[in-house]
Amino acid sequence: MSGSNHRTAKSRGIVRSYLWVIILVTLLTAAAAGATVMSRPRLYVGAAQVVVYPDAARGGGAVAPDMGTEREVANSGVVSAAAAKSLGIGITEATNALSVTVPVDANVLQFKYSSENRSQALAGAAAFTTAYVDYRNADRKTKLAEVISPATVPTEPEAANLPLIVGLGLVLGLMLGIGFAFVWDRARGRLRGAADITRQTGLPVLAQVPMVKQRFPLVPEAGPATPEREVFGYLAAHLTTLTTRGKGASLLVTSPSPGAGKTTVAAQLAIAMAATGKEVVLIGGDLRHPDLHLLFGLPLTPGLTDVLADSGKLERSVQATEFVNLRVLPGGTPRVGAWFNVEDLELLLQALSKHSFVIVDAPTAIGATESAVLAGRTDFTLLVVDGQRGSREAAAEAVSALNGVGGNLIGCVTNSPRSRRFKRKTVPASLEARHGRETTPTNGDPVGDGTSAKSEHVGH
Repeated sequence: MSGSNHRTAKSRGIVRSYLWVIILVTLLTAAAAGATVMSRPRLYVGAAQVVVYPDAARGGGAVAPDMGTEREVANSGVVSAAAAKSLGIGITEATNALSVTVPVDANVLQFKYSSENRSQALAGAAAFTTAYVDYRNADRKTKLAEVISPATVPTEPEAANLPLIVGLGLVLGLMLGIGFAFVWDRARGRLRGAADITRQTGLPVLAQVPMVKQRFPLVPEAGPATPEREVFGYLAAHLTTLTTRGKGASLLVTSPSPGAGKTTVAAQLAIAMAATGKEVVLIGGDLRHPDLHLLFGLPLTPGLTDVLADSGKLERSVQATEFVNLRVLPGGTPRVGAWFNVEDLELLLQALSKHSFVIVDAPTAIGATESAVLAGRTDFTLLVVDGQRGSREAAAEAVSALNGVGGNLIGCVTNSPRSRRFKRKTVPASLEARHGRETTPTNGDPVGDGTSAKSEHVGH
């Protein structure tokens, strides 16, 4: 995967994001149109034509008829009443079955009368043409109207143009589907890929993590690079450009809300940074969900809280991993009350980042004061966003909150966790023995399932 692929912020458009909704609405609309046509009874259509002559009785010579007016006369109550009386039905019933049209550039009225009964269709067309001609010729010496095509009716009922109706239904359904997609997208407020994230946060998308499954605990892997390793390798290479040669730095990894996979991203990024030859210390700063140690098969204690309570415990609290150049400082012993002293935390980060690249897995940026404290005391901040189910409002709010406390936001990483809900799972027996307890982390980081070494790529 090339670097250019990571730099280009791509986004799924409205149509692509809600394609299945648009297709569903389109098909349902077309099906409804077809079903409506098919459910209607097939009708016989009787047809007849009447020619309308110029009125020579007016002064100044013959005047060409106004066919719009003549059409209204044909549909008038006087003509309809006479036709209905002839047919022996009500006026409303008679007029509902009638259609009068005027061919282009012709002094001709075309009468059509529809009925389920063939004889009734023929009689209706004849009745209306007769009623109209009689009305227009009444008390006149010369004819104003004359039947030129007596009423006829096909031997078979007229069939609806089903392909045309379904085609129109598809077009209408497509328009409705796209309109519904726009409304639904607004109502849901979910992010639609990298470009949408950049629009909402104002930050560049530095990497897009693919949806993968990974093994637990994390161990060095041989063989060709996977797409996921390439993504984090590119991100690590980008971060190395932010530090001075031979010196370290500190990076905070957080997310707008739980379920974006920030803990997994922090761990994989630390592994990739260590692979570049830098000394890396990964800190489990999310004491609300202290699950980082599980990814590496390490005990929870001693850890961060123990070091902050007694700085002399730093050496034995920073634990080595199976990855060269990578050490982990877990969350440490859970403590009641204030979870750390701000000054002690700042001194710890300064000490560790003198020659090491320090990555801090922090709580979510919204609703956790710890993230605000950490963001103001680390050199850089990286925001991990769920590119499929993340909230636009939450992403924008997280950026505002981090900027407000002096967080140096360098960009976003879009993640694709399989599930936003963290399924509580038991830890494999070998790790449980090491931890001295059963650990059940929440909100989405891989912790194993007790029977298999595989777990889903999800996380805080």
